[in-house]
Amino acid sequence: MDLGAYMLGQHELLKAYVDEHYGEVPRFRGVRFMKYEKLDDPDDEQERMFASHCGEDVVYIHTRCGGSNYEYFEADMWEAGHDTFIESMDDAFDCTYRDHYFRAVPGDDYDAICAQFEEALKEEACE
Repeated sequence: MDLGAYMLGQHELLKAYVDEHYGEVPRFRGVRFMKYEKLDDPDDEQERMFASHCGEDVVYIHTRCGGSNYEYFEADMWEAGHDTFIESMDDAFDCTYRDHYFRAVPGDDYDAICAQFEEALKEEACE
C-alpha cells in the first residue's frame, strides 16, 4: 500500500477534490498530486509510469482494485466513466492494489490545493 498516498487521502480538502471530480472511488486508499512528486531512476514498469507523470497536472489515485478486484469492484467502469482518465496499473508489490492516473481538473479547488502544497514546500525549504 502507498502510505504517502494514504496519508494525503485523509486530508479533507484533497478527499473533497477527489470526490467532486472523480466520483466515488471504488476501494479508495489514497491520492497524490503528481505536480509535486519526483522519482529519480525508476527501476520497474510501475515506477516508470509513476515517474512519467511527475511534475505534471495529474492526479494519482491508489485503490484496492488490482487483480480480480479490478472488474469485481467495477474500477474498470469507474475509469471509463471519466474523460480525464489516462492509464492505470496493478501494484508491483501487491497486485490487489492499483494505481490510477487522471488529468487534474483545473479550478479554484485545484488552485487552493496547489497553493497549500507550494506553501508547505517553501516552509520545508527554509528549515
